[in-house]
Amino acid sequence: RQQPSPMTSDRSARPVNSAFSRRTLDAAPLASAFEREGYLLFPRLLTRRATAQAQRAASRLLRRRHASVPSGWLLGLHQRNQPEPQRWVERIAADPAVARLVRALLGGSRPVLVSSQLFVKRAAGRADDEAAPSSGEVPWHQDGAAGGYSLAIWLPLDAIDPTGHNGGLAVLPRLHASGRLPSEPCEANAASFDRIQPEALAGHEATAVRYALAAGGAGLHGPLTPHSSPPNASGADRRVLV
Repeated sequence: RQQPSPMTSDRSARPVNSAFSRRTLDAAPLASAFEREGYLLFPRLLTRRATAQAQRAASRLLRRRHASVPSGWLLGLHQRNQPEPQRWVERIAADPAVARLVRALLGGSRPVLVSSQLFVKRAAGRADDEAAPSSGEVPWHQDGAAGGYSLAIWLPLDAIDPTGHNGGLAVLPRLHASGRLPSEPCEANAASFDRIQPEALAGHEATAVRYALAAGGAGLHGPLTPHSSPPNASGADRRVLV
């Protein structure tokens, strides 16, 4: 299935600032594609320099975390009540170009950063501390009950293999139009999910789009867009900022 392209050469569009790629973003057609498909892919959102800075910051955060904090899922990175709020996360979310894009995708609502997390799928066989989740599968699910007024920015800090070999994300396009799908609670990767019941996915999994992104690219999806990820079978950790 062809992935909707978010890039345009329209010189009248407002360019992203120096923290991001110098390409321009034309928000109106992107909003239309997002409403239709339920997701968008950006081959590169962060510049290579900004990506390297984010990778270093994430590695430092993982090294310095308290032993009681799971190495696979660090939550609330930007929150001011953290011992060390990660201001670099807030700067990415508050970038004028990103804010303008998100506002268009949310129908004009002023965007607010509600949550931030670093999700690490450990390399196969390397979940070597008790607090670490496995490198396993995350089932098909939809996100929280914020309706159409939220979205997730899925920003990998490591290249995502299009085969899913290192646990990259997959989405089911257009199924968000069916609304909230029947689900059942389950545990996966040391977290709780409302897994979509298999009968609700009948005939749809063949349409799945697997993300193929370089580090510093990004995928955006709405809360009702079903998404999942396979196990990380590679020899390297897969880090994603969400």
